[in-house]
Amino acid sequence: MHELVLRINEPEKCYVFARNAVRKGHPELATQAYRRAVDLRAEQHDTGSEAEFAAVRAIYAYEEALSHLRGKRTRATGTWQMVNRLGVLVALAKRLESRNGEDVSPALKELAMEDYSFEAVRNAYPDAFEHQQAA
Repeated sequence: MHELVLRINEPEKCYVFARNAVRKGHPELATQAYRRAVDLRAEQHDTGSEAEFAAVRAIYAYEEALSHLRGKRTRATGTWQMVNRLGVLVALAKRLESRNGEDVSPALKELAMEDYSFEAVRNAYPDAFEHQQAA
């Protein structure tokens, strides 16, 4: 990640940086800034494990992909409601089981966040999801 992007410490500033980077012809810096925004937003959450942190980060990446596809800031309201009711890992497991949501894989790939997808989190922490399915 570029040094200028790493210096940003607030998600909102990442979005400003990304808009300016695109305007000045540096889309690769904009992509890095979006990724940094997702990381910063996830770090603001209180999580109990690495798997939970990765799941929260995946939800923020999902929001970023939806925003990219729709051209305006979009929240994953239904997903966050599930997180509040059931917990982050159970909510993510349920989102993986249901296929009624938008496929954001192409947008995640375009934003260089395919490693932040729901599937990537499940593949990185299979034990955490086996435990959630048994519950």
